[in-house]
Amino acid sequence: MEDPVLREHSVRRWLPIALPAVVAVATFVVRTWGITRHSWVLGDQIRDWEIALGPFTQLPLVGPPTHVHGYTIGPAFYWLLWAIRVVFGPWFQNLPHAGGIGQAALQSAVDALLLIAVWKRTRSVWIGLTTIVLIAMGPFDLAISALIWNPTAGSTLAKAATALILLDWHQRTAVRTGITAAIAWCAVQAYTGAVFVALGVFTALIVDPLRRGDRRTAARNAAIGAGVVALLQVPHLVHQLWNQAEDSGMTAVIGSLGDTVAGRTPIRLAESVRAYTFALEYLQLSPWHGGAILWAVAGCGAIVAVRYRRDPPLLAVILLPQLAAVAGYAFWLGDLEAYYYVSLMPAAVLTIVLGVSAVAPRRGGAVVGAALLVAALLLVPARLQFAATLFRMPQYETFVRASRTIVRSRQPMRAVRAGFPIPATSNPEFIFTVLGSRIEHGAPWWAEITSDSRVVYHQADDR
Repeated sequence: MEDPVLREHSVRRWLPIALPAVVAVATFVVRTWGITRHSWVLGDQIRDWEIALGPFTQLPLVGPPTHVHGYTIGPAFYWLLWAIRVVFGPWFQNLPHAGGIGQAALQSAVDALLLIAVWKRTRSVWIGLTTIVLIAMGPFDLAISALIWNPTAGSTLAKAATALILLDWHQRTAVRTGITAAIAWCAVQAYTGAVFVALGVFTALIVDPLRRGDRRTAARNAAIGAGVVALLQVPHLVHQLWNQAEDSGMTAVIGSLGDTVAGRTPIRLAESVRAYTFALEYLQLSPWHGGAILWAVAGCGAIVAVRYRRDPPLLAVILLPQLAAVAGYAFWLGDLEAYYYVSLMPAAVLTIVLGVSAVAPRRGGAVVGAALLVAALLLVPARLQFAATLFRMPQYETFVRASRTIVRSRQPMRAVRAGFPIPATSNPEFIFTVLGSRIEHGAPWWAEITSDSRVVYHQADDR
């Protein structure tokens, strides 16, 4: 008969390994479910995956263009996407959904890391699991987690850096400090909106040794952070010199900040607060509505500030990014879109979970934690249903099936077109070329893809 003490010891030994693994696998399955049927492949995804299909030496030295006519200030997103293509692409004929699968795998691995970090920091597996369920099953986050899109990569890297801070992983060596800083800055290179999370991470790297009275290590960490940022910005500097570019990629941001500081435009603090409220509601509360979520975050933030006042690194990566975002976006003159705040959602969720759990009596902490987890799980079905309405392109499977049929015909094509309505920036010819064929403008035939994945061939003069 098995000794109960040995059984308990075995459970305690393997649970910290098995549970994060289960979380990683479960979230990965949910994120990639049906991706081969409805992968979202529009203009941005076509551009970025086409770049990733090339050799590393031909990757841009800056990130993707932004909608405000600049570009992100470093190539981290393309480095990451290229690595995903190399690892996952060959298994899926280098089709675009391979990028989504790789990105989802990274996202789920980071979720497992964050689970371990919160579990260790709070000493509560219930709080850790509740946090991950609320973050990973957020409808918007779920919908974009397998989407080739730089805000997805930026939020993933920002979440990874946050987890490393909560794990105190950076404390042991200067190398680890540098890696943590590099991940945080790569998040900014991937998506500029992650700068507020990076600010929290860099602050944590400095205040952590300061709370222990170790000024020397604090100064060292500050120097390491500055050095890492400078090193990672070398590609951007080379791009500027080679292209004699007048646009630094941050022209719109600098312009907004300059106009506000100079007094030509007022600080839009009220608009910034309203935008963050809407972002919280849309990114985390959907499909339900309620502006009171801001008050919940603010109230829980006050509780967390008091409860964890002796843990400055935790406050730096949870409260500081949110406060900095509200203050920072008050200087932005353009529209404030909800997705600007996607990298802040882990901090917002942790604020609520830690705030609610902090008011629970010590003896009832496990019960409250379990109740929070049950409540989070009860929200999942509705959130999954809402996520299924976002960023889906059902024509993708049709394009892939028909393109494979055309490739098997081994006939050169002058064009490949869809015979049914498709999104404006989508392009079935891209799938055709990814599968190894070429568009030849002198070819005698062109192919029409029907809505049921059939292919109708036309002579070029029928076009």
